[in-house]
Amino acid sequence: MSEYQYVERPLLTQLESMKWTVNDQGPGIPKDPTKSLRSEFREWLLKDVFLRQVRDINRTESDETWLTDSQLEQLYDDFTDFGTQKPLPANEECLSRLFKWQVDENTVTGEQDPVVKIIDFDNWDVNSFQAINQFRIDTPGGVKDFIIPDIVLFVNGIPLVVIECKEANGYASNPMHEAIEQLRRYEDLREDTIAAGLKEGEQRLFWTNQLVMA
Repeated sequence: MSEYQYVERPLLTQLESMKWTVNDQGPGIPKDPTKSLRSEFREWLLKDVFLRQVRDINRTESDETWLTDSQLEQLYDDFTDFGTQKPLPANEECLSRLFKWQVDENTVTGEQDPVVKIIDFDNWDVNSFQAINQFRIDTPGGVKDFIIPDIVLFVNGIPLVVIECKEANGYASNPMHEAIEQLRRYEDLREDTIAAGLKEGEQRLFWTNQLVMA
């Protein structure tokens, strides 16, 4: 509770002051995935937010949205499957797609192979900035049933930042080390666990991640 009170909640307050939309689930283990804008705890990308925002930021010169439902579903698939299960290649491919990705046609204007904005880098205020704490992801077959990163930051539904909060108190001799180890566990990067052939994290969360913070 003190970690939430002295580290997590103040950071959420700071994010709110910077115009992030905060979903504060409080301390404890989340039981309802809808409170974190998902239909189930296996999801790591906010699908409804992604579909809504990508549709809204892609407009014609006459200010019409032009992406079809089927194109949006394909784009969602493109940002949940990067053709590899390895974190670094997946992350590199994600970054490449963020800066340039295309669909088959703009059915409003007739343009072929138009470039799609996944994030509008020129007009920041049209994007969605969402901060969700206690972001539970279930990990069936893993060492534990789930992981719960303290705060995850999403832009247009895509998790770009994972933050682990630790309180410096008498119970933690090295809170920074503990936070880093926790993040390594979430990403399945701990050597002992890898050597034992065990799964303890959810690497998919880090396929799109651009910043890890302790």
